[in-house]
Amino acid sequence: MKFLNPEDAFNYLGTFMNFEKASKQTIRDYRLSRMKTLLSHFGEPQRDIKLIHIAGSKGKGSTGILIASGLESLGFKTGLYTSPHVSSYRERITEAGTFFNDKEYIKAAEEIVSKLDTFAVDEETGTSEPTTFELLTLMAFIIFRNTGCTWGIIETGIGGRLDATNVITPEASIITPIETEHTDILGKTLDKIAFEKAGIIKKGIPVFTAPQKEVALRVIKRKADSESAPLFRVEEIFSDIISIQDGKENKIQLIKRDGAKTGFTISLPGEIQASNAALAWLVLEKLFTPASGTFKTGSFAGDVLRQFGKKTLPGRFEIVEKGQTFIFDGAHTPESTRHMMGTYENIFGRKGILIFGAVAGKDFRGMAEILIPCFDRIIISTPGTFKESDPETVWAVFRGLRQDTILIKDPEEAYRRALILVKNGQAKGPILTTGSFYMVSEIRSLVV
Repeated sequence: MKFLNPEDAFNYLGTFMNFEKASKQTIRDYRLSRMKTLLSHFGEPQRDIKLIHIAGSKGKGSTGILIASGLESLGFKTGLYTSPHVSSYRERITEAGTFFNDKEYIKAAEEIVSKLDTFAVDEETGTSEPTTFELLTLMAFIIFRNTGCTWGIIETGIGGRLDATNVITPEASIITPIETEHTDILGKTLDKIAFEKAGIIKKGIPVFTAPQKEVALRVIKRKADSESAPLFRVEEIFSDIISIQDGKENKIQLIKRDGAKTGFTISLPGEIQASNAALAWLVLEKLFTPASGTFKTGSFAGDVLRQFGKKTLPGRFEIVEKGQTFIFDGAHTPESTRHMMGTYENIFGRKGILIFGAVAGKDFRGMAEILIPCFDRIIISTPGTFKESDPETVWAVFRGLRQDTILIKDPEEAYRRALILVKNGQAKGPILTTGSFYMVSEIRSLVV
């Protein structure tokens, strides 16, 4: 099978079982044996690259791209594997945030097609057909190997312990903040969710963690101890993390407990991004020091910090100016919404239009209570068709708290109504789209 472009290749991979699209799953649907067999069948491409593994509920993408940019600044060609994407599957497999040449996606997909006919697994792994996410993970490893990447940053999909990415032996394991999410798959309580996330910790491999709630931290500590894995915690290393938003720039200062200070600027807005940057900095500093001989004394800080300021991510408090200010953020839990709105209010105050859409199973009310006081007008819409959603139910929740909430199921009509409201002076300020990456994708495609 030949592909004319990367989207054709990704569409083919999407014809396999896609758990991201499925509305109901359980932890039993996930297994590692098939992924291990798949990688063996393709020559273990992941073994040709030094890897860093990231799990957590929020901040995986931001932390990953900052680490990737740091490695890039030190002269390492670095692959970055993240999810979900906003506009194109290519966003998931990049060279430190930059798309590879189209031919690399096509070449990897055609290699997968050519060898899948002879792929087989035994009954223990269930179906012999791999899932879409397993094939995307395989594609990332193949592209990183084919293009000569020496490092790869690998983000988990859901959880960690049984995630398809958890077949690697990384140089470091990273756990970003853990929240209550995917409770139908990972468990109903934070400790159960933390247990799944901490499943990426490997024997003797250093673990780096963002500040966590106490119950999650206990689980991480217990797992690190059982694996004799050194644990580095952001809050133990840094006494203060300062974030000052200056326009679109986020000026950050990290103060260590010994008083040492590091200042730099990133293009990812918000206090939560300061914590992500501290985590990324800590990982790079521990893995690469002047004493290691990897680079010259004194070059580390300057080179890494200059590169930190150049990276952005689609759909992570992304600000787009197109005759009107648009903000796109994939926040889909109350806690991530709270962090997002802290950044929003700091920059724009309490004004603007909200376009909100969430998939089934999310805490609509929790998010609504945070969002409703902050906007002139609110529009509820449909976050695409990829995952199950019920915009009428979401609207009912919002309308119960604010009577003038508008329901416009068609995303394009919702977008046009928002522009009309601004033009007619019924709302001032930017248009924020949030609630899910799928909602972001729908509106962003009309703007960018």
